[in-house]
Amino acid sequence: LATPGPREVDRALARGALRAVVRDRRLLGGMWFTALPAALFGVLNVLAPLRLSELGAGTVAIGAVFLMSAAIEAAASPLFGRISDRRGPLPLIRVSLACSALLAVVLPLPSSMLLVALATVIAGVTFGMAWVPASALLSAGAEEQGLHPGLAYALWNFAWAIGLTLGSAVGAPLAQVTDDAVPYGLLAALCAGTLVVIRRRRRNRLELQPTQ
Repeated sequence: LATPGPREVDRALARGALRAVVRDRRLLGGMWFTALPAALFGVLNVLAPLRLSELGAGTVAIGAVFLMSAAIEAAASPLFGRISDRRGPLPLIRVSLACSALLAVVLPLPSSMLLVALATVIAGVTFGMAWVPASALLSAGAEEQGLHPGLAYALWNFAWAIGLTLGSAVGAPLAQVTDDAVPYGLLAALCAGTLVVIRRRRRNRLELQPTQ
């Protein structure tokens, strides 16, 4: 909006895109379901290596843990996509939120290097599970609002960057002055709260449907 353009129509389209994001729940939901896992990753990417190092893991071992997690997540993404296409995006998002909340509570607990490494690998896959259906929500919302498909990708990246930055920049100092369980616990509460909101809205929609 602030970048000067040769045509007023370009700025009008940008303003229209922002209005579409505000009024379309799929666009807002897709951004939230992208930002929240990214915040979890932001905390995990800072605290997990420190915890592994504290328990005696070297640089190569820590790198191997995150490489394995990324490889499994990449391999599972097509499966997540097929599930999202078949059953809709929300069921997979609900599973991701529930599992992410549980793992965020569990991650600070293990005192064994092997258990921390295993929890980190599983958490990386679970946190990223919501990104595929979130992308589907953004694409569907952009199509419904008549926006360019590239905007859906831009919104995904924007939400991802905000979540990852906040998770790293806020979660790490918070853990330093308190305990690792505090940032993990706050994000677990956000996941649980989001899950409650989704279920309530689903219940309200079902109650509003006419009976046969």
